[in-house]
Amino acid sequence: MFIMFAISFLIFFYELLSLILPLKISIYMKIFMSIVLLSASFKNYIFQKLGGGMFFAPDLPRYVVLIGAFLYNFLIVLLFLLIIKDVIFLVLRIFGVSLNSVDLVLKAILLSSFLLTVYGTYEAIRVPDVETHEVKIENLGSDFDGLKIAMLVDLHVSALNKQPLIESIVEKTNNLKPDVILIPGDFVDGLVKDRKKDLEPLKNLKSKFGVLGTTGNHEYYSGYKEWVKVLSDMGIKFLENESVILESGDSKLIIAGVPDTQGKAFNFTAPDLEKALENTPKEIPIILMEHRPENARENAKHKIDLQVSGHTHGGMMPILSQIVAKFNGGFVKGFYEIENMKLYVSKGTSLWNGFPMRLLDPSEITLFILRKK
Repeated sequence: MFIMFAISFLIFFYELLSLILPLKISIYMKIFMSIVLLSASFKNYIFQKLGGGMFFAPDLPRYVVLIGAFLYNFLIVLLFLLIIKDVIFLVLRIFGVSLNSVDLVLKAILLSSFLLTVYGTYEAIRVPDVETHEVKIENLGSDFDGLKIAMLVDLHVSALNKQPLIESIVEKTNNLKPDVILIPGDFVDGLVKDRKKDLEPLKNLKSKFGVLGTTGNHEYYSGYKEWVKVLSDMGIKFLENESVILESGDSKLIIAGVPDTQGKAFNFTAPDLEKALENTPKEIPIILMEHRPENARENAKHKIDLQVSGHTHGGMMPILSQIVAKFNGGFVKGFYEIENMKLYVSKGTSLWNGFPMRLLDPSEITLFILRKK
């Protein structure tokens, strides 16, 4: 908690020095802006105190959460633009270039930050589009050539992402007529008593082979045992170091799943891919669900054909995406080739209410169409 406080204060202090103090505006406007940015810096802490409940999921009205999210998003966008500005100004000073329009530049940054935040926040909370990918799989049986797999991940149901959004996502997914639906984690931010109703539309998901899921790290923050039971009752089969074999005619396909690594920290089951693949025939193609992509290089040694993951939210915005990748094994969004395994990292179907921002990294409902290689 101390580290988060320190980071929040440093962000505010930097923006105070880089933006507010140099601006040619009245002292009253500077005080007002300072209060707004200071509040935005400590938004998550303030919300937890006001809303109670979990730090990751304050129980507040949606419009309050949305206003707070907008202010925090503005704070972060402003931070990146100010850093770029200061780097450019430093270079110009080194080369002896005089700066005569600093106030105009600062006001342009303020306006740009506001407009980018409006757009990025809207992109974060809207119903996602469908992103379709054909995937060639070695030894895929003829009956599964054209198999449609829909993937939802990082739903992060909360006081911000509520039942209407999930209903729209379910309707859009069902319209794809998928053969199987995969949900590799981060269903929810919040306790069962607060968020069960918002996730209930998931029970209406329809596919030939059902709905398969794994846990993400946020399930452990929200009450792992309770949520797995509730979601299982909604028709989602959890694969926690387990596999299922899909069959059609003479064709077979293995879907395996492992729990998130956070499970071990909470004294629950740790991911164990070897256990998940015990007694599975070696010649059958394997698709693996794992919430985080960071173990992909190790997983590739087990002759996985396709790993599907989420967790990164696609990085959410330029510059930040490169930082997110460094904390996730170098993976952040889209396809990667690792030995003979394909890894796909979804940008997420929604995202955490604490930082709902998407610039050039839109949410997605992912549709894979399998093809024989």
